[in-house]
Amino acid sequence: MILRPFLSNRPLVLVLLIPIVVGFQLLNGYFHFHALLDVVDLGLWGKTTLLDTWWTSIIASVIVIANAIQINFLFNQHEFLDRNNYGPSLFYVVLMSFSHSFYQVDAVLICHLFLLQAVRLLFQLKTHESNLTTSFNSAFFIGLSASFLPPSAALIIPFWFSAWALHPFSFRQWLLMIIGFLIPIANGLTWWWISGHTISTRILRHSSLIKYEEVFFYGTSATIVILFLLSIIGIQIRVRVSNIRFKKLNRALIWILVGTLLLGVTEIIIYQQSEWLSMLFIPLSFFFTFAFIHRIWQRVASIFFYLTLIIAVAKFFLISYMVV
Repeated sequence: MILRPFLSNRPLVLVLLIPIVVGFQLLNGYFHFHALLDVVDLGLWGKTTLLDTWWTSIIASVIVIANAIQINFLFNQHEFLDRNNYGPSLFYVVLMSFSHSFYQVDAVLICHLFLLQAVRLLFQLKTHESNLTTSFNSAFFIGLSASFLPPSAALIIPFWFSAWALHPFSFRQWLLMIIGFLIPIANGLTWWWISGHTISTRILRHSSLIKYEEVFFYGTSATIVILFLLSIIGIQIRVRVSNIRFKKLNRALIWILVGTLLLGVTEIIIYQQSEWLSMLFIPLSFFFTFAFIHRIWQRVASIFFYLTLIIAVAKFFLISYMVV
Protein backbone atom coordinates (compact mmCIF):
# COMPACT_ATOMS: atom_id res chain seq x y z
CA MET A 1 0.00 0.00 0.00
CA ILE A 2 1.01 3.63 -0.45
CA LEU A 3 1.66 4.28 3.27
CA ARG A 4 4.23 1.54 3.95
CA PRO A 5 7.05 2.78 1.65
CA PHE A 6 6.76 6.30 3.12
CA LEU A 7 7.18 4.94 6.64
CA SER A 8 10.41 3.21 5.63
CA ASN A 9 13.94 4.55 5.25
CA ARG A 10 13.78 4.96 1.46
CA PRO A 11 14.39 8.55 0.29
CA LEU A 12 13.49 7.72 -3.32
CA VAL A 13 9.89 7.27 -2.19
CA LEU A 14 9.62 11.07 -2.27
CA VAL A 15 9.37 10.78 -6.06
CA LEU A 16 5.90 9.29 -5.54
CA LEU A 17 4.71 12.67 -4.30
CA ILE A 18 4.68 13.89 -7.91
CA PRO A 19 2.05 11.46 -9.28
CA ILE A 20 -0.02 11.87 -6.09
CA VAL A 21 -0.13 15.65 -6.47
CA VAL A 22 -0.72 15.42 -10.23
CA GLY A 23 -3.56 12.95 -9.61
CA PHE A 24 -5.33 15.36 -7.27
CA GLN A 25 -4.84 18.21 -9.74
CA LEU A 26 -6.33 16.17 -12.58
CA LEU A 27 -9.33 15.19 -10.47
CA ASN A 28 -9.95 18.80 -9.54
CA GLY A 29 -9.46 19.91 -13.13
CA TYR A 30 -12.18 17.51 -14.22
CA PHE A 31 -14.70 17.82 -11.38
CA HIS A 32 -13.97 21.45 -10.32
CA PHE A 33 -14.50 20.76 -6.63
CA HIS A 34 -12.12 23.61 -5.78
CA ALA A 35 -13.03 26.39 -8.20
CA LEU A 36 -10.02 28.41 -9.35
CA LEU A 37 -10.42 32.11 -8.63
CA ASP A 38 -9.97 34.83 -11.24
CA VAL A 39 -8.96 37.35 -8.56
CA VAL A 40 -6.51 36.37 -5.80
CA ASP A 41 -6.17 38.45 -2.63
CA LEU A 42 -2.51 38.91 -1.66
CA GLY A 43 -3.03 40.93 1.49
CA LEU A 44 -1.05 44.16 1.74
CA TRP A 45 0.29 43.63 -1.77
CA GLY A 46 -3.19 44.01 -3.26
CA LYS A 47 -5.22 41.76 -5.53
CA THR A 48 -4.13 40.18 -8.77
CA THR A 49 -6.45 39.39 -11.66
CA LEU A 50 -5.66 36.20 -13.57
CA LEU A 51 -6.51 35.92 -17.27
CA ASP A 52 -5.63 32.22 -17.18
CA THR A 53 -5.71 30.17 -13.98
CA TRP A 54 -4.32 26.80 -15.10
CA TRP A 55 -0.68 27.83 -14.63
CA THR A 56 -1.31 28.73 -10.98
CA SER A 57 -2.15 25.07 -10.37
CA ILE A 58 1.28 24.07 -11.67
CA ILE A 59 3.04 26.57 -9.40
CA ALA A 60 0.89 25.48 -6.46
CA SER A 61 1.85 21.84 -7.07
CA VAL A 62 5.56 22.72 -7.09
CA ILE A 63 5.23 24.67 -3.84
CA VAL A 64 3.23 21.90 -2.13
CA ILE A 65 5.81 19.27 -3.10
CA ALA A 66 8.68 21.55 -2.02
CA ASN A 67 6.97 22.20 1.33
CA ALA A 68 6.37 18.47 1.85
CA ILE A 69 10.02 17.66 1.15
CA GLN A 70 11.23 20.41 3.48
CA ILE A 71 8.98 19.19 6.30
CA ASN A 72 10.44 15.73 5.84
CA PHE A 73 13.99 17.09 5.72
CA LEU A 74 13.46 18.93 9.01
CA PHE A 75 11.89 15.84 10.58
CA ASN A 76 14.88 13.66 9.72
CA GLN A 77 17.56 16.29 10.21
CA HIS A 78 16.47 16.97 13.78
CA GLU A 79 16.03 13.25 14.54
CA PHE A 80 12.41 13.20 15.64
CA LEU A 81 12.79 9.43 15.26
CA ASP A 82 15.87 7.22 15.59
CA ARG A 83 15.82 6.44 11.87
CA ASN A 84 14.75 8.37 8.81
CA ASN A 85 11.06 8.34 7.99
CA TYR A 86 9.27 9.86 5.00
CA GLY A 87 5.73 9.80 6.34
CA PRO A 88 5.56 13.57 7.08
CA SER A 89 5.75 14.45 3.38
CA LEU A 90 2.85 12.13 2.53
CA PHE A 91 0.74 13.39 5.43
CA TYR A 92 1.27 17.01 4.35
CA VAL A 93 0.26 16.32 0.75
CA VAL A 94 -2.86 14.35 1.70
CA LEU A 95 -3.97 16.93 4.26
CA MET A 96 -3.31 19.82 1.90
CA SER A 97 -5.45 18.15 -0.79
CA PHE A 98 -8.48 19.31 1.22
CA SER A 99 -7.38 22.94 0.90
CA HIS A 100 -8.05 25.31 -1.99
CA SER A 101 -4.40 26.41 -1.71
CA PHE A 102 -3.34 22.97 -2.96
CA TYR A 103 -4.89 23.73 -6.36
CA GLN A 104 -4.14 27.43 -6.81
CA VAL A 105 -1.44 29.74 -5.49
CA ASP A 106 -2.94 32.17 -3.00
CA ALA A 107 -2.01 34.07 0.15
CA VAL A 108 -2.50 31.00 2.35
CA LEU A 109 -0.08 28.84 0.34
CA ILE A 110 2.48 31.66 0.37
CA CYS A 111 2.05 31.74 4.16
CA HIS A 112 2.82 28.01 4.26
CA LEU A 113 6.05 28.67 2.37
CA PHE A 114 7.18 31.45 4.72
CA LEU A 115 6.04 29.74 7.92
CA LEU A 116 8.09 26.69 7.01
CA GLN A 117 11.17 28.89 6.64
CA ALA A 118 10.41 30.35 10.06
CA VAL A 119 10.14 26.83 11.52
CA ARG A 120 13.39 25.81 9.80
CA LEU A 121 15.22 28.72 11.44
CA LEU A 122 13.43 28.17 14.74
CA PHE A 123 14.77 24.63 14.91
CA GLN A 124 18.31 26.02 14.61
CA LEU A 125 18.07 27.78 17.98
CA LYS A 126 20.50 26.36 20.53
CA THR A 127 20.41 26.78 24.30
CA HIS A 128 24.00 27.94 24.82
CA GLU A 129 24.27 30.22 21.78
CA SER A 130 23.16 33.82 21.23
CA ASN A 131 20.92 32.94 18.23
CA LEU A 132 20.27 36.64 17.56
CA THR A 133 20.55 36.46 13.76
CA THR A 134 18.51 33.27 13.58
CA SER A 135 15.78 34.73 15.80
CA PHE A 136 15.62 37.89 13.68
CA ASN A 137 15.38 35.92 10.43
CA SER A 138 12.72 33.58 11.81
CA ALA A 139 10.50 36.49 12.86
CA PHE A 140 11.19 38.19 9.51
CA PHE A 141 9.52 35.27 7.72
CA ILE A 142 6.53 35.52 10.07
CA GLY A 143 6.29 39.18 9.08
CA LEU A 144 6.48 38.25 5.39
CA SER A 145 3.65 35.79 5.94
CA ALA A 146 1.59 38.48 7.66
CA SER A 147 2.11 40.89 4.76
CA PHE A 148 0.29 38.41 2.48
CA LEU A 149 -2.29 37.32 5.05
CA PRO A 150 -2.51 40.06 7.75
CA PRO A 151 -4.45 37.95 10.31
CA SER A 152 -1.49 35.53 10.39
CA ALA A 153 0.45 38.27 12.22
CA ALA A 154 -1.03 36.74 15.37
CA LEU A 155 1.27 33.74 14.86
CA ILE A 156 4.23 35.78 16.11
CA ILE A 157 2.97 35.15 19.66
CA PRO A 158 3.12 31.31 19.56
CA PHE A 159 6.43 31.60 17.70
CA TRP A 160 7.80 33.63 20.61
CA PHE A 161 6.82 30.84 22.99
CA SER A 162 8.31 28.28 20.59
CA ALA A 163 11.59 30.18 20.57
CA TRP A 164 11.63 30.32 24.36
CA ALA A 165 10.97 26.57 24.50
CA LEU A 166 14.25 26.10 22.63
CA HIS A 167 16.23 28.96 24.16
CA PRO A 168 15.92 30.83 27.49
CA PHE A 169 14.23 34.23 27.32
CA SER A 170 16.54 37.03 26.23
CA PHE A 171 15.38 40.64 25.93
CA ARG A 172 17.76 41.27 23.02
CA GLN A 173 16.46 38.21 21.22
CA TRP A 174 12.85 39.24 21.84
CA LEU A 175 13.54 42.80 20.63
CA LEU A 176 15.23 41.58 17.46
CA MET A 177 12.31 39.27 16.75
CA ILE A 178 9.93 42.24 17.00
CA ILE A 179 12.10 44.30 14.63
CA GLY A 180 12.44 41.43 12.16
CA PHE A 181 8.69 40.84 12.31
CA LEU A 182 7.80 44.50 11.73
CA ILE A 183 10.13 45.22 8.79
CA PRO A 184 8.18 43.31 6.08
CA ILE A 185 4.86 44.46 7.54
CA ALA A 186 6.03 48.09 7.41
CA ASN A 187 7.04 47.61 3.77
CA GLY A 188 3.68 46.02 3.01
CA LEU A 189 1.79 48.83 4.71
CA THR A 190 3.82 51.38 2.75
CA TRP A 191 2.89 49.68 -0.52
CA TRP A 192 -0.74 49.47 0.60
CA TRP A 193 -0.78 53.23 1.29
CA ILE A 194 1.06 54.13 -1.94
CA SER A 195 -1.51 52.05 -3.83
CA GLY A 196 -4.23 54.42 -2.63
CA HIS A 197 -5.65 52.44 0.28
CA THR A 198 -6.24 53.73 3.77
CA ILE A 199 -4.57 52.00 6.70
CA SER A 200 -7.35 50.71 8.95
CA THR A 201 -8.75 47.51 10.44
CA ARG A 202 -10.11 46.73 6.96
CA ILE A 203 -6.65 45.33 6.25
CA LEU A 204 -7.51 42.35 8.45
CA ARG A 205 -10.43 41.37 6.23
CA HIS A 206 -9.76 38.63 3.72
CA SER A 207 -11.94 38.68 0.62
CA SER A 208 -11.25 35.25 -0.90
CA LEU A 209 -14.24 33.45 0.58
CA ILE A 210 -14.31 29.76 -0.28
CA LYS A 211 -17.19 27.52 0.76
CA TYR A 212 -17.21 23.75 1.26
CA GLU A 213 -19.79 21.09 1.91
CA GLU A 214 -20.07 20.60 5.69
CA VAL A 215 -20.06 16.80 5.40
CA PHE A 216 -16.52 16.85 4.00
CA PHE A 217 -15.23 19.30 6.60
CA TYR A 218 -16.62 17.44 9.61
CA GLY A 219 -15.79 14.01 8.18
CA THR A 220 -12.19 14.99 7.61
CA SER A 221 -11.93 16.74 10.98
CA ALA A 222 -13.03 13.56 12.76
CA THR A 223 -10.35 11.37 11.15
CA ILE A 224 -7.67 14.03 11.72
CA VAL A 225 -8.56 14.34 15.41
CA ILE A 226 -8.37 10.57 15.86
CA LEU A 227 -4.99 10.43 14.12
CA PHE A 228 -3.73 13.21 16.36
CA LEU A 229 -4.91 11.37 19.49
CA LEU A 230 -3.03 8.29 18.28
CA SER A 231 -0.01 10.53 17.68
CA ILE A 232 -0.07 11.59 21.33
CA ILE A 233 0.32 7.93 22.33
CA GLY A 234 3.34 7.60 20.03
CA ILE A 235 4.86 10.85 21.30
CA GLN A 236 4.59 9.62 24.89
CA ILE A 237 6.43 6.45 23.89
CA ARG A 238 9.11 8.47 22.12
CA VAL A 239 9.55 10.92 25.02
CA ARG A 240 10.52 8.08 27.38
CA VAL A 241 13.67 7.29 25.39
CA SER A 242 14.37 10.70 23.84
CA ASN A 243 16.92 13.35 24.71
CA ILE A 244 16.26 16.86 26.00
CA ARG A 245 16.55 18.34 22.51
CA PHE A 246 13.60 16.31 21.23
CA LYS A 247 11.46 17.39 24.16
CA LYS A 248 12.23 21.03 23.42
CA LEU A 249 11.43 20.64 19.72
CA ASN A 250 8.21 18.88 20.66
CA ARG A 251 7.17 21.76 22.93
CA ALA A 252 8.03 24.27 20.22
CA LEU A 253 5.83 22.42 17.71
CA ILE A 254 2.98 22.27 20.21
CA TRP A 255 3.01 26.07 20.49
CA ILE A 256 2.90 26.34 16.69
CA LEU A 257 0.05 23.82 16.60
CA VAL A 258 -1.93 25.82 19.18
CA GLY A 259 -1.32 29.09 17.32
CA THR A 260 -2.36 27.77 13.90
CA LEU A 261 -5.38 26.02 15.42
CA LEU A 262 -6.61 29.23 17.06
CA LEU A 263 -6.08 31.14 13.81
CA GLY A 264 -8.10 28.54 11.91
CA VAL A 265 -10.91 28.52 14.47
CA THR A 266 -11.06 32.32 14.25
CA GLU A 267 -11.61 32.10 10.49
CA ILE A 268 -14.34 29.48 10.94
CA ILE A 269 -16.15 31.76 13.40
CA ILE A 270 -15.77 35.00 11.41
CA TYR A 271 -15.85 33.85 7.78
CA GLN A 272 -17.44 30.38 8.09
CA GLN A 273 -14.62 28.82 6.07
CA SER A 274 -11.53 26.79 6.93
CA GLU A 275 -8.67 27.83 4.64
CA TRP A 276 -6.44 29.25 7.37
CA LEU A 277 -6.84 25.98 9.25
CA SER A 278 -4.59 24.40 6.61
CA MET A 279 -1.59 26.01 8.36
CA LEU A 280 -2.29 23.53 11.13
CA PHE A 281 -1.18 20.82 8.70
CA ILE A 282 2.47 21.87 9.10
CA PRO A 283 2.82 20.76 12.76
CA LEU A 284 0.36 17.89 12.25
CA SER A 285 2.61 16.45 9.51
CA PHE A 286 5.35 16.13 12.13
CA PHE A 287 3.08 14.66 14.80
CA PHE A 288 1.14 12.16 12.68
CA THR A 289 4.26 10.08 12.10
CA PHE A 290 4.29 9.14 15.79
CA ALA A 291 0.90 7.44 15.41
CA PHE A 292 2.70 4.68 13.48
CA ILE A 293 5.65 3.87 15.76
CA HIS A 294 3.75 1.42 18.02
CA ARG A 295 3.07 -1.94 16.41
CA ILE A 296 -0.48 -2.29 17.76
CA TRP A 297 -1.63 1.31 17.30
CA GLN A 298 -0.01 1.43 13.87
CA ARG A 299 -2.81 -0.71 12.45
CA VAL A 300 -5.49 1.56 13.87
CA ALA A 301 -3.68 4.66 12.61
CA SER A 302 -3.36 3.10 9.15
CA ILE A 303 -7.13 2.58 8.99
CA PHE A 304 -7.82 6.23 9.74
CA PHE A 305 -5.11 7.43 7.36
CA TYR A 306 -6.61 5.45 4.49
CA LEU A 307 -10.05 6.69 5.50
CA THR A 308 -8.72 10.25 5.22
CA LEU A 309 -7.20 9.44 1.83
CA ILE A 310 -10.48 7.91 0.64
CA ILE A 311 -12.39 11.05 1.67
CA ALA A 312 -9.77 13.20 -0.09
CA VAL A 313 -10.38 11.36 -3.37
CA ALA A 314 -14.09 10.58 -2.96
CA LYS A 315 -15.04 14.21 -2.40
CA PHE A 316 -14.57 14.91 -6.11
CA PHE A 317 -17.01 12.18 -7.13
CA LEU A 318 -19.47 12.81 -4.32
CA ILE A 319 -19.79 16.52 -5.00
CA SER A 320 -20.34 15.73 -8.69
CA TYR A 321 -23.10 13.28 -7.75
CA MET A 322 -24.68 15.77 -5.34
CA VAL A 323 -24.73 18.49 -8.00
CA VAL A 324 -26.41 16.14 -10.49
